[in-house]
Amino acid sequence: MEMFTFSAGEAYMIRDGKIAELLRPVVLTGNVFNTLKNIDAIGNDLEMNQGGGCGKGAQSPLPVTNGSPHIRIRHCLIGGS
Repeated sequence: MEMFTFSAGEAYMIRDGKIAELLRPVVLTGNVFNTLKNIDAIGNDLEMNQGGGCGKGAQSPLPVTNGSPHIRIRHCLIGGS
C-alpha cells in the first residue's frame, strides 16, 4: 500500500541549479514515503486539471483529481516510452 505509479504532465532535467531539457513523457514510481522525503523544492504555481481516474486493481473508474505545483525530487525512479 506504500507503492505508487503516476504519469507526469511534464518533466525537466535540472543541471547546475537551472532548468535544462524537457524529458520525454515520464512515469514516476516508488515508495510514497521515500519519495516524499526526497522532495526538496515546491513551486507556488498550483494548477488543478480536469479529473482523471485510477486504474489500479479493480478500482477503475475511481475518480481522482490531478494537479500539482512544480516540485523537485532529488532521487526518484523514472520510466517512460
